[in-house]
Amino acid sequence: MKAKLVDRAFVGTLLRSAALAGLMAGMAAPAFAQTADDAQPDAGETRTEDDIVVTAQKREQRLQDVPISIQVVSGQALQDSGIRTFEDLGPLVPNLTIVKTPAANIISMRGIASSAGSPSLEQSVAMFVDGVYGGASRQFAAPFLDIERMEVLRGPQGALVGKNTNAGAIAITTTKPGDEFGGYVRAEYGLEQKGPTVEGAVDVPLAPGLAMRVTGKYSDVDGYMNNTLAGLKQPSRREATGRITLRYEDGPITFTGKFEHADVRVNGSPVQIYSAAKGRFYDYTKETQLNFSDEYDNIYTNVGVMQFDIDVGGGHTLTSITGFSGFKNWNRIDADFTEVTGASADFDQKFEQYSQEIRLLSPTGNFIDYVVGAYYHVSDLFEERTTGVLFAPPASTYRVFDQEDEVISVYGSATVNFTDALRAIGGLRYTYETKNARYTRYGGPNTYTDLRTGTLQASFSDRLSEGIVDPSITLQYDVNPDLMVYATYGKGSKGGGFQGAISNATPATFQFKPERSESFEGGVKASLPGVGHINATLFHTRYTNLQVSTAIPSPDGLSAPFFTGNAGDAEVTGVELDALLRLGGGFRIVSNAAWTPRAKYLDYPSGPCYTTQVPDGALPGSCDLTGHRLNFTPKLSGAVTAGYDSAIGSALKLDASVTGIFSTMSRRDQTKDPVNIQDGYVKLDARLGIGASDESWELAVVGRNLTNKATIAFTGVGGLAATVFSPDSRSLTMDPPRQILLQGSFKF
Repeated sequence: MKAKLVDRAFVGTLLRSAALAGLMAGMAAPAFAQTADDAQPDAGETRTEDDIVVTAQKREQRLQDVPISIQVVSGQALQDSGIRTFEDLGPLVPNLTIVKTPAANIISMRGIASSAGSPSLEQSVAMFVDGVYGGASRQFAAPFLDIERMEVLRGPQGALVGKNTNAGAIAITTTKPGDEFGGYVRAEYGLEQKGPTVEGAVDVPLAPGLAMRVTGKYSDVDGYMNNTLAGLKQPSRREATGRITLRYEDGPITFTGKFEHADVRVNGSPVQIYSAAKGRFYDYTKETQLNFSDEYDNIYTNVGVMQFDIDVGGGHTLTSITGFSGFKNWNRIDADFTEVTGASADFDQKFEQYSQEIRLLSPTGNFIDYVVGAYYHVSDLFEERTTGVLFAPPASTYRVFDQEDEVISVYGSATVNFTDALRAIGGLRYTYETKNARYTRYGGPNTYTDLRTGTLQASFSDRLSEGIVDPSITLQYDVNPDLMVYATYGKGSKGGGFQGAISNATPATFQFKPERSESFEGGVKASLPGVGHINATLFHTRYTNLQVSTAIPSPDGLSAPFFTGNAGDAEVTGVELDALLRLGGGFRIVSNAAWTPRAKYLDYPSGPCYTTQVPDGALPGSCDLTGHRLNFTPKLSGAVTAGYDSAIGSALKLDASVTGIFSTMSRRDQTKDPVNIQDGYVKLDARLGIGASDESWELAVVGRNLTNKATIAFTGVGGLAATVFSPDSRSLTMDPPRQILLQGSFKF
């Protein structure tokens, strides 16, 4: 596609040159808590070991001082829990659901998510890794490698955090180089999902003020679905990831540069068929076969970041973040999900993004504290999709979607300190975005070995330009030094877009509108000195023009083309709680919970029907879901961890914990299908570790889902399985069964 938003060759060359110049200059020159040891307190502020540091408002602050519903997970906690992927993380964070589906990943926050039907659809929950924005669901293949902390920000965050944070944001900070030589090696072996994972990092001082950290990871782990035809445990995952980080400090200038490469190869998919008529139920068994190819989902990513922090005087800090993020993804599935070679589908993507952010941070302690900044990025997405029907007569559709995106935004936030206890925080972001997209579709007879063929059926292009304003206002009051209350009003947005490489795109429906939200939130944060904290948040958010991509079965039941566009309106109301309590004697409790009594579509007249349902919606084959409860939103969910640590003699220590993960009933897809209802459940995780008192080594055993509770992650319409296998078929993704992991770590 050659439509010009800017001179892209020039922009790409400019940003690559800046990254190279900065890199050369740099080279020449427990539990769910992150303590404040690595951060310097603001003037006049005292921090203790109970303090958790976050950067949700673009500056280092205590969690208890930030008027946002945030859950913080330390990198150590992720390692200890055996968290390998985002899908593993979701159950531990209430109101967050992360699900892998055949086409794309779903990240849902408070019931709002981009749907699974179109990989090109940007997420409503954006991710930021070391300040680099990621709106694509597969933009960061190894997000948990050697991280310092992860901040989960719930609710609209558009005013200050960034683009497309309509439902929330996940911000990850990786570990920076230390000033002394040292590092760690960590190994893990799965007894159920067999295979090793080895990870390590080393800090190397290179010169005064200059240090390097080299991190690597290799994993080769079996899956948890038993493919009886292939004789394999799927989806197996082999991952090789490496990262180099440089950090240079010289007077008022601090430079951090990072390059990361990840290569992930997945054999098979986690999808099985449910069919009562054929005796196929929730049994972690699949009978998938393509007689001309394996199923696979392979991706490799490259990420580069250059950050300069410059003390420009008067306590002001100027920050520049230059980022590159790119990936290639090859994904093939058995589209009928059965032993019959009836259909296959490819979802291939190539993506590149160059970004630049610059911001000025004021000192704190004045009548007005502020941060102002500007952000710019250009990205290119090239997507190829095929759907091949392999029974007589063989036919396929081959679609190509090519999109160029340019974003520029300016933002600012000001805190007015009326008194030491009372303050108002106002934030505002203006975003102007331009997208150019082209769609091409071919169709006709195919062969097993070449699905990317056929005669031209459609070819068209479109362009959108839009400017969006996201404001927020917060009143915050310190009742006393250990108790803070706040109230926030804000708006969020997610830019408009195009349908992507779906099979039934038309010029009239190709473009869809921005998604908007309006939110009210109130909270209380209570610090318990020497013990921990207890926080609570009450929220109400209304969403308009929800963006969805979902399969709608055709009236004849022979296909399930996707509808990608705006569904209508929704609203969510609930309460979130989190607590950290150190009870003395080595005992601790970490608790997080969400109660969401109201989460429903206010207007969704043309939603998906389930298999055998009689359509009653506004579009042919659709069903009216107005008033229907949002998927992935149980009324009550949470996780409670009870932990204990104690010395064993003078040289050893014991650390043990048990985690209960609970959820009431929830729907695992948008439809009213009774099959996609997951009943309430409780799962148990546990960990037992013994190691040196100075933490130089540890041996541990980790159990996840110890009672082997079978739960549904995602369900979809049967699609072609209903044609080639059984009319009552549904595609089904299961959560992992019981896992037992052996861990060993050594620090030097």
